[in-house]
Amino acid sequence: MDKQEITNKKNDSDSIREEGIKAGIFGSIKGRGEVDQVVRDRLMGGPRGPEKIIFKDGSAVIFKCDVRRYWKAQNPDTPIREAIVYQIDKIVGLGAVPKTMVIDDMIDNVRYDGSVQEWIKGAKDGYQIERFTYEEKKIFEQLKIFDFVIGNSDRHLGNVLFTGDDKLHAIDNGACLIIEKDEDILSFSDSIIHFFSRHVVHDMPHIVEFIEKFYYSKDMILNLIDKYIHDNTELAKLMVESRINYLHNMLKRDSPFSRKYREWRKGLQEEIQDILKKRK
Repeated sequence: MDKQEITNKKNDSDSIREEGIKAGIFGSIKGRGEVDQVVRDRLMGGPRGPEKIIFKDGSAVIFKCDVRRYWKAQNPDTPIREAIVYQIDKIVGLGAVPKTMVIDDMIDNVRYDGSVQEWIKGAKDGYQIERFTYEEKKIFEQLKIFDFVIGNSDRHLGNVLFTGDDKLHAIDNGACLIIEKDEDILSFSDSIIHFFSRHVVHDMPHIVEFIEKFYYSKDMILNLIDKYIHDNTELAKLMVESRINYLHNMLKRDSPFSRKYREWRKGLQEEIQDILKKRK
């Protein structure tokens, strides 16, 4: 399926699956049953704000509109990026991103064109948690790697939910894989450096295993980006591939990761140049 077919599929409501939230980029919430209530927040998230759609059976999803319907967005395909992050989570087995998909539905004469994500019941965000359990801490540490690879610029404790069952849920993933032509693809939060500078990675098997999962699943992730991202696709792929390669290659060294931001940038730049050489 080429990108034009994907666009046509997104715009053709008859071709979208109507079986509720399940695996896949595109889907529908029509099969979820009758809507009981829609709670709208006009103060956040764009022209419509996020909307919590509550169904008669008590389940709920969070809807985010496709902002391109309202203005010329600088970060197009935000719904697709939200859904891709869920798919990447499935590929590497993080298990933290709630089920997310792209929809284009008419419900009670209102158009829902954007992304939906499963609502996590009974959750508290990270600002309400005094301390992590051992399992939560491990997943949170893996989430740092995950966010670094996908270029998440908006992870904070308000975007991490806890449900008291040793699990955490990484929500609000629209600020990922957004690469503009003039953007510095080497920029990233220094929280990842702080994390590595405080730990001996080889003594953290869950981190080593997670980085290796990214590395051996790299082609699947790059194919996913190539299939669905419409704008600056090659830059997004280059960012993700270079970061996966950098982390994996650093695991082979006896010395720990550098504590200097400039050294990380230098290493990533070398990975980028190596990738570009191989593409020629």
